[in-house]
Amino acid sequence: MWLKPEEILLANALWVTERANPFFILQRRKGYGGGGLTGLLVGTLDTVLDSKTPPYRILHQPHGSDVSYTVAVANNKKEIHKDWEWLEQHLMETLGAFEANEDATEFIRCKIESLLANQVKGEDDDETKRYKTATRKFMKLFNMPKEEKLVNYYSCSYWKSRMPRQGWMYLSVNHLCFYSFLLGREDKVIIRWTDILKLDIGNNVLFPDSLVVKTREGEYYFSMLLQSGETFRLMEQLANMAMKQLMQEGGFEEDKTIADRTKKKTPKKTSSIKRDLDARARSDAFRLAFRLPLMEKLDGDTDCTLWTPYNKQNVWGRLYLSQNYICFASRVRELVSIVMPTREIQLVEKVDNSASSDGNQKGLVITTKGKLNLMFSQLGDRDFILEKISDFLAKQQQPSARPRTKSEKSDDASSVNESTDKSGASFDLQPALVSLFCRRDSDELSSRETVKEHLWNIHFAEYGRGVCMYRTVATLQLILKGLPEKYRGEVWMLFSGAINEKSCNPGYYSRLVEESSGKYSLATDEIERDLHRSLPEHPAFQSDLGIGALRRVLTAYAWRNPTIGYCQAMNIVTSVLLLYTDEEEAFWLLTAVCERLLPDYYNTKVVGALIDQSVFEELIKDNLPSLYQKLETLGLLSMISLSWFLTIFLSVMPFSCAVNILDCFFYDGARVIFQVALTILDAKKDELLAARDDGEAMTILGGYLENVSNRDSTMPNIIHTNMLCTNGVKKEPSVDVSELIDESYRNFGHMNNQDIDKLRLKYRLQVVQNIEDSTKKNVLRSVASHTLFKGKELENLFILFKEEYLTSCYWRTSQQPVDSADKFDPSRPYYEIYKVDFDQFKTMFLSLVPWSTGSQGHVLALRAFRYLDENGDNMINFKEFVYLLGVICHGDLTHKLKLLYQCHQPPALLPNDDLDSSEIPTSPKSESTESAVEATDFFDSGDTLQDEIELPGDPSPPPLEVVTEDQPSNEDLGGGDVASGDQNDSTSISNQTTEAGDSDEEVTTSNKEEAESSDRQADTANEKAESEDGPGTESVDGEAVSQVESVDASSPDEPSEASDSSSAKVSDIGDSLRKMYQKRQELKKKDSKADFKDVPRLTQIQFIQLWKTLYDMFSDHSEEQELYHSIATVGTLLLELGEVGKKFYLKKSSPSESSVTDTPLSCSADSGMDVDRLAQNIQRTRLDTDKSGDENLEEDGSDLTSGIESVSENNAETSTGESSKTTADSSSDSNQSFSKPDSDWSISFEQFIASMLTEPPLVEFFEKHTDVTESVAKVRNRRLMKRQISDFPDDKKK
Repeated sequence: MWLKPEEILLANALWVTERANPFFILQRRKGYGGGGLTGLLVGTLDTVLDSKTPPYRILHQPHGSDVSYTVAVANNKKEIHKDWEWLEQHLMETLGAFEANEDATEFIRCKIESLLANQVKGEDDDETKRYKTATRKFMKLFNMPKEEKLVNYYSCSYWKSRMPRQGWMYLSVNHLCFYSFLLGREDKVIIRWTDILKLDIGNNVLFPDSLVVKTREGEYYFSMLLQSGETFRLMEQLANMAMKQLMQEGGFEEDKTIADRTKKKTPKKTSSIKRDLDARARSDAFRLAFRLPLMEKLDGDTDCTLWTPYNKQNVWGRLYLSQNYICFASRVRELVSIVMPTREIQLVEKVDNSASSDGNQKGLVITTKGKLNLMFSQLGDRDFILEKISDFLAKQQQPSARPRTKSEKSDDASSVNESTDKSGASFDLQPALVSLFCRRDSDELSSRETVKEHLWNIHFAEYGRGVCMYRTVATLQLILKGLPEKYRGEVWMLFSGAINEKSCNPGYYSRLVEESSGKYSLATDEIERDLHRSLPEHPAFQSDLGIGALRRVLTAYAWRNPTIGYCQAMNIVTSVLLLYTDEEEAFWLLTAVCERLLPDYYNTKVVGALIDQSVFEELIKDNLPSLYQKLETLGLLSMISLSWFLTIFLSVMPFSCAVNILDCFFYDGARVIFQVALTILDAKKDELLAARDDGEAMTILGGYLENVSNRDSTMPNIIHTNMLCTNGVKKEPSVDVSELIDESYRNFGHMNNQDIDKLRLKYRLQVVQNIEDSTKKNVLRSVASHTLFKGKELENLFILFKEEYLTSCYWRTSQQPVDSADKFDPSRPYYEIYKVDFDQFKTMFLSLVPWSTGSQGHVLALRAFRYLDENGDNMINFKEFVYLLGVICHGDLTHKLKLLYQCHQPPALLPNDDLDSSEIPTSPKSESTESAVEATDFFDSGDTLQDEIELPGDPSPPPLEVVTEDQPSNEDLGGGDVASGDQNDSTSISNQTTEAGDSDEEVTTSNKEEAESSDRQADTANEKAESEDGPGTESVDGEAVSQVESVDASSPDEPSEASDSSSAKVSDIGDSLRKMYQKRQELKKKDSKADFKDVPRLTQIQFIQLWKTLYDMFSDHSEEQELYHSIATVGTLLLELGEVGKKFYLKKSSPSESSVTDTPLSCSADSGMDVDRLAQNIQRTRLDTDKSGDENLEEDGSDLTSGIESVSENNAETSTGESSKTTADSSSDSNQSFSKPDSDWSISFEQFIASMLTEPPLVEFFEKHTDVTESVAKVRNRRLMKRQISDFPDDKKK
C-alpha cells in the first residue's frame, strides 16, 4: 500500500533490511520472522500495545543522507514484493538519470503522491480497515471459517495461574477468544457462548475490575479492560443470544438493512456486526417500552418536545421512529407517552410560526384519522424526519391497494361472523362471554361500577381514545382502581399492544381456525383433556359456547406456534380473556402474553418461568433479606413462583380479584407480577418466619390468597376452591385486591421492566445450562443400552456430537430440514434431539475411527453413513452414531468384522458405486452441500488468510512458491521378512499359522516366475469353467468339498506332472483350508453373538470393494507389511474358494443360500482327506488349463487373485520383502482385472470371518480396543493448536 512520503530519522531501529538498491530499501520488522531476543521483545510490544505497525515497508534513502522517506507498507510479503517490483520496473531507469539527490527525491515524492491521487477509494460500509485487519488476525489465530463474524475486540489481561497475560479479547458471534504472545510464548482461550454458565463483574484485590466467565471446565478472569462496562454488556448480549439459539436451534442472521438505519447514529470505526447488535438491543428496548410487535425495528430517535393540550404545556422527551410506528416518551418517567401507528396517520405538515414562542420552532403536526392533532417541536433535523415519515407512509399505501380476500372482508364486517371450517361445519366467533352469561342491565350495575365508567368517559374525552391516545399518570391511576367491565377488553387490547397485531393481520385468526380444524396432534389431545378444567365454576364454561371458543383459540395458537404448542395454565388464562373480549381478541391477547409479555413461559421446558423464578429469588434477597433466608431453608420459592406466575395469580385467588392484577399487567408488563408477589410475602412475613415447615408456610399463603376479595366486582358470588387452602384454617379478614395492588406500587414501584429484563439476561445462562445438563443426562441414559461406550467416554462423545450439530446451526446458510411438528414433539426419544448430516458425520468419523486413517477413509465414512441411515432421511442421531463407533472401538472381533462386511453390501454399497472411484464423496442428499469444518484442519497450513497478514511470532515464511510435503520413499520404510510378524504373535492362534508363514517364505525370487505361471493357469481354468458350465448360481463351500470325491471317482488317476513348486502350492492351500475349517468349527462351538444366518452372501464386486477398504485401512500402520501379507493370503484363499464353488456347483445352489447349517460342511471340516482333495483339485484346475492359458489370458485377463492384489498396488510400491514384490509383479500383469466382474461368484460371511481368523496379524488388529477420549479432546481443541506448529514448515534448519 503506497503512502505519502514521510521523513524517518532512524531507519534501522527495530527493522531488518531484506533487499536494497541505490534508491530504495525493503525492510521487515523484528519479531515477524527470524528470532533472537530483540525479535521476541519487539513482537511482544507490538502485541501488547497493538501498535498496528505493518511488518513490511519500503523506504527511499537518498545517498549520503541520514533521513529516509516511507514509500509503501504491507501486512505480508507478497504485497510488499509486488510494490518493490513496480518500483524497480518503472522508476529505477528514470532515477538513474538524475544527478542531484534532491531532484530524485522530489521526483519520487511526486510520483508516489500521483499514485495515491489516482487510487479509487471505495467506500466500506461494513467494516473499516482496522476491523478488517482484526478480523483477519482473529480468523488466522483461531482457525475460524469466514462464516464466523467478529463483533469487537478489546485489550485486556487474562489471569492464568495467578499471573496476568496481556493480550486481546476477541468477541465473535459464537465464541469468546483470547490471544496473548509474550516473549515467544502463546496463550489461547476459546470459549463457546453456549458453554458459559455465568458472567459476572468481579472487583476484589486479586482481580480488580475484572470480568469473570464461568464454564463447566473452570473460571476465566479478564482484567485491565479500558471499557469494562461496554465489554460486559456486549458479552452478556452475545451469551443471551446464544442461549436463545441453544433452545431454538437457530443461527445468527445479520440484518442487511442496518447500515441504512444506523448510518447517522453510529461511528464509522464500529464494525457492521457490532452496529447490528447495538441496533438489536435498542430495538428490543423500544419494543418493550411501547408494546410493539416482535418484528418491529427501531429506525432512529431524536430529542423534541410534545404539546400536551390537556395541560397546555410542552413536554421534553424523545421521538422514536420505526417502519410502522411513531412513538414518544417523556424524559420524566411515565409522565406522558404516545404510540401512533403509521396506518392511523392522515397528514403530516411543518409548522413555522414566528409569532409563537421559541418552544414551537421547527415543529411538525401529525393529524390522525381520528382527528387528533399531535405537535412535535424543537426537532433538530426536521426535514430529514419529515422525509423519513413520508417514506414510511408511502410504503403503508401499498398493501391497501391490493384486492382484499373474502376472509378479510368478512373479518372487518363484524367481530361476530360466521366461518366454515374444512369439514364443512360452521362456527360463530363468540363475543365476550360475560355479555352472554351473568349479563346485567344498566340499573343493576353497582354505583362503584357506574362511577368507574363515568371516570373513563371523562378520561377518553380529555386524553383521546384509541391507540393514539395520550398515556399519562392519570391513566395509570384509573387502572389501579380497576377497569369497568364495559371497557376492560378494549383497554387490555390497547395497552398490551395486541390491537396492533390484530390490525396488521386481518382475517388471520379465521384462517388459522380453518387450517387447524380437524387436525390431530399431541397439543390438541392435551387441550381436549384440559377444556373442562378451565374455570369450571363459571357458567360460561359449563356450556358448549364457552368450551367451543376456548378450544378454537387454544388450537389456533398451537397451530400458529408449534414451538410452544400448548402448555397447562394457558387454558386458565385464555378462559378469563374470553370472558371480557371476543374470540379473536382473546387469541391476540394470548399471543401477546406468550410471545412478548411473558416470553418462553409456556414452551415445553417453561424456560421463561424458571428464569423469572431466579429473578424473583434475587428480588426477595434484595428487598426482603430476612425472609429470603427462611424461604430458602424451607425450599418454598420454587413451589410458589411457578403456580403464581404461570397463571398470573388466576389459579391461586378468585378470578374476580385476579382480573384487577391482569388490568395492571397488561398496562405495566411483567413487573406487576413481581410487585404483587413481593407484597404478598411482605404481608405474611411474620407468620412465614414463624413457620416450622414448608407445609405450614404453604397453608399460610394459600389461606391469604383465598380470602382476597374485590368489593367492586360485578360477578356473581362464585365459590373458588384452592388446593393450597385447607379446611380448618381460620379465615382472615378480607384483603381487597385494590389495596393489595396500591401497596405493591407504593412499596416496590421502584422496579421497572428494564431492570427485570436485565435480571432475566443474567439468569438465562444458568437456567438454560441446567436444562442442557438435564437433557444430557436423559440422552446418555437413553443410549446406554445401545452402545459399548460407558461413563466419561460416552459423555465426551455427546458433547462433541452436540458441538458439531450446533456448529452447523452457526455456520450453515440453510438449516437442517426438520418438520416443525416432529421437532417439538415431546414424545420423541431424547437421542433424536440432535442429528447430524453426512458432512458433520464425516468430520467425526475421520477423526475418531481407527479404520479411517488411509486416503480412502471418506469412502468408508459414506458407506457407514448409509448403513446407519435406515429411514433414509440423510440424518444420523446420537444413538446410531455411538452404536457404530462403539462396535468399531470396543466391539469384539466378530462384531467388528460383521460391521465391516455389511458396510460393503446394500444399502451401504450401492450398485452404481464405481470400482475405481477415488473422488471424495459428498452428502448422500445433495452434492452441493457445504462441507463441515474438517477435524484435521489444524494439520493444514494452506489458509488464504496467511497470505494476507503476518503476526508477531510467525516463523520466517518460505518463498512464495508452493511448498509440498515430502512423500516417504521406499527406502524409508523398513524391509525384512513379511512373515516374521507371525512368529512374534503370542496368541493361541500363532502356532497354527507357523506352517503357513513358512510355506509363504518358499515363494522366493527363484520360483517367482513359476508362481506367476500358476496364477495364470488358475485364471485360464476359471475361464474354461465358465465356458463349460455357463452362468448359474453359486455353491456353498461345504458341498464343494463333498463333491470333490465324486469328481475324483469318475475320472482315472493321472500321473503327477506338477513341479515341486506346484506341490508346495497344494500344501499351502491345504494348510490354509484346514486352518479355516478349524476356525469355523471353533465359531460353531461358541455362543453365537452374531446371527450369521441373517447376513447375505458377498458378491465379487462387493468383495473387491471390501478388500480395497482393508488395504487402505492398514496404511501407515506400525505392522503394515505383516497386515498386507495376511490380507493378500486371505484374499487369495477366498477368491479361489469362490471360484471352485462356482465351477462345480453353479447349478445346484441359490445365490441367497447361506452355508452356515449345511451338513457337508461339518462333515468335511472333520475330514483331513476332504481338505487335501479340495486343495489338490484347486491346483489341478490350474494345471489342466495350462495349455490354453496363454490364449485365454490374451483374450481376457480375469485372474481374480492378481486383481484383488492390484488394489494394493500403491501400497505395495512402498513395501519391501519378496512376498510384496510378488504381489506387485502380479498386479502389473492384470491391469484389466476389474473390467468384467463375475456376477456368479460369491462367498458367505462364515467363510470370510473364518479366513480372517487364520491370520494372527488380522486378529490382533481387529481385537484391539480404542479409547477415543484423547481423539475427542483433540477434535474439540483443534483451534487451540499453536501457530508455530502449523503455519510454516521449518525449512531453515539445514
